[in-house]
Amino acid sequence: MTYYFGFVPSDKLNNMINEAERIIISGEKIAYYPYRNDLTQQIARELNDNLLVSLIDVIPNPDRQVAMRKIVNTIERATETLLNVLLGKDENKNVLPSFNFLKDQTMFIDNEGTRRIGFELPKSSADTIIDGFDAITPDNVDKDRFKTALETMNEEALTHFITRFTETLKLGMIKRNSIPVAKAGIDKGMGMALNKLLPQLPDAGLNRLARFYRPFLIKMIVSSNNEQEK
Repeated sequence: MTYYFGFVPSDKLNNMINEAERIIISGEKIAYYPYRNDLTQQIARELNDNLLVSLIDVIPNPDRQVAMRKIVNTIERATETLLNVLLGKDENKNVLPSFNFLKDQTMFIDNEGTRRIGFELPKSSADTIIDGFDAITPDNVDKDRFKTALETMNEEALTHFITRFTETLKLGMIKRNSIPVAKAGIDKGMGMALNKLLPQLPDAGLNRLARFYRPFLIKMIVSSNNEQEK
């Protein structure tokens, strides 16, 4: 059984994907990099929206909501700044590896036939995430296992969307060396968000949070001829 992390893109992102794919596949004689850059920025925004911005609504304390919003805004700015530094003008031949990565490794069709933005999870990480989600039930709560699951999900997302994606970019040494530093800063911010959120939630709140995150873990059903089945 294969598990994926994935979220449903907005109509705006779906339209951007379709337009970029149409232009590149048709071989139009225009610059591809603006489409790659805009698509990457929009994916980053929606990833943050799904994993972080929506968390603010589950916090019961208004003051803590404000504190969480500041952390989330810091993460959003850091992500946008990193991409602005890395994404610039490129020849079409240098854009294609990035586009192919987004198309082939960062999108998939789920069991219901819906496009998702995401990627296949390593088995060990999927097992850790499942274990953490299973540790939160109406009758029993293991906050430590749940926290480990969320940290694992966040780390896999950062590794895929930052580390693996930026490997497809044609970069100089200075920009290349800035990536792990920026990733570490974003990872630290996401850790701060979890550390502020989890301790204050009662068991009912943790169950709501688990219900919020479970749809991002998709168990893919694949037939013997490798076609997805419902």
